[in-house]
Amino acid sequence: MASAGKGSGDNPEECPACLTGFDDLVQRPRTLPCGHTVCTLCIDKLKEQGRVTCPECRVSHAVPEGGQFPVCYIVEAFIRRMRDVKAAAAAASPPPSAGKGKGAAGSAGKKGAAGLSKKMRFFLQEQEATVVAAITACQEAQSQMDQYEATLTGWDERQQQLEDSLQGLMDQSRSSRELLRQETFRVAPKRKEAKKKEQELQAVREKLRTPATEQEACMAVSEVVHCISEAKQVLKECQQCFPDAGILTTARKAREASSAAVEAAQAVQAALETVSTEELRPQSVPEEPRPQSVPEEPRPQSVPEEPRPHSDPEEPRPQSVPEEPRPQSVPEEPRPQSDPEEPSSQSVPDFTVMEKVQFILEPSLKAKDFRSLTQRTRSLLQAGWVFAVQQVVGQRRRHARISLEADRPCLHSLQDHPLTLGAATLQVSQVVPPSPPCTVFLDLSWPGRAPRRVHIRLSPDTQRGRQFLQLCTGQRGPSYQGTRLFSVLDKGASGEWVCGGDYESNDGKGKCVLLPGLEVGECSKLRSYQAGTVWGWGKQGVFSIFTKGGLSVVGRYVFGKVVEGLHVVAEAAQHSDIMEVTVVDCGVML
Repeated sequence: MASAGKGSGDNPEECPACLTGFDDLVQRPRTLPCGHTVCTLCIDKLKEQGRVTCPECRVSHAVPEGGQFPVCYIVEAFIRRMRDVKAAAAAASPPPSAGKGKGAAGSAGKKGAAGLSKKMRFFLQEQEATVVAAITACQEAQSQMDQYEATLTGWDERQQQLEDSLQGLMDQSRSSRELLRQETFRVAPKRKEAKKKEQELQAVREKLRTPATEQEACMAVSEVVHCISEAKQVLKECQQCFPDAGILTTARKAREASSAAVEAAQAVQAALETVSTEELRPQSVPEEPRPQSVPEEPRPQSVPEEPRPHSDPEEPRPQSVPEEPRPQSVPEEPRPQSDPEEPSSQSVPDFTVMEKVQFILEPSLKAKDFRSLTQRTRSLLQAGWVFAVQQVVGQRRRHARISLEADRPCLHSLQDHPLTLGAATLQVSQVVPPSPPCTVFLDLSWPGRAPRRVHIRLSPDTQRGRQFLQLCTGQRGPSYQGTRLFSVLDKGASGEWVCGGDYESNDGKGKCVLLPGLEVGECSKLRSYQAGTVWGWGKQGVFSIFTKGGLSVVGRYVFGKVVEGLHVVAEAAQHSDIMEVTVVDCGVML
């Protein structure tokens, strides 16, 4: 039993995989050969090619010939005793709501409960709670389907009005309207099916209140399990089948083209010749829909970059949601193939139906939504689907991942890797401050140490601070990502400091000057410096950080201070080989 509770917060009553309490009907505790205990439902889900991997110790076991592992009767006996104790305590101090039931339902419940044991009554209450949760889910699905159906119907009506004014685009408009109607016809049966399941669940809920014998109670529970399983399947099909990205994308294109044609028919006719091959991509810079599609200019060839001493480690791309097979539908007329570059409805994070509709129609973010951190923006940031893009003449398009850390957006350094299909995008200039004051970060790591973050607050009105910001974001090309600390001076003594930032040679001999005029400015006077002070010297663009306070000398330019993570820099200074300390990531807090 100790092993059974180990993975679930030392609670032997819960399955360590799903954190749900064991029972003696559906979620019976079963013991694996490794000694850990998992419920029957979780074992069925973990089965793969005749084997089960223990969620506790990750050991793989072959499924027995009977198809199930042995039941752990000791755990069952322990749980029964625990529930009897809880039921006795509940009977000794009934809740305030007890005895307030009125009407036929309350009378039937009391009459039926007279022939049941305390354990069975407790179990029926648990089952009723699961039914209520399933009913709520069905009602939510109906609400989403109602909104989605109303949206489709509204588009249908609007499209019909546009057709009366647009003679040149009648064929395209009719095709779009037909697709919307087909989608509406697909929605209606699912909505009715969800309503039917809700009614069935309501009926099952009533049955749970009236059983008079153990046999009737078991039959009611069996019907509950079957009904909930069917309801979950209906809800799953609703989420998988709706919305249809191809239909919505086609409708959006037709609606925008038709609206533009009302004001400038000749211009729209010319634009329609390129609409099939030059659509706006999901990774395009967010902007309002234009009435005319402008042909894309030839993309300039990328200029080979100068060799760098260390290649930047490839940043992990956001994982797309695995697409489950869609159930077979009734044969229908072939639909136009959707643009392969358009986001699919299954590739967006776990949104509601209407949120997925909005994501498909507006794949890019607006700067005002990003700054206000709307719920949609938060969901995209948490899913790793927001990127800042930068296009420089003569270079490849680059992008930077934006994450959400401690409820604050964080932009990582720009990369040359292809952008993930369907990602929400912003321009780098829309989110990155043009100059300090701001807070940047360096993630330091060395052998045997996981990456840890160092936050640096850059001082305003300093050339070196501007350069440090641009090297953290990679806006000028090079960045601190992949560079190493190359020196530590006065190690262990007062005034200890480390040096880094040489992206050219990684040994402190590179000039690394990006901005003009770095040699111009006032030198710091002789004074004492606190630990965490960030400074540079001469014409070089490298940086230094004091890990211990001490006296300074003339000729140093202070441009920032470590505000969090100074202990990480201090530990790096004590590492046996400072050249092993690497900046594995960098960026700016937005």
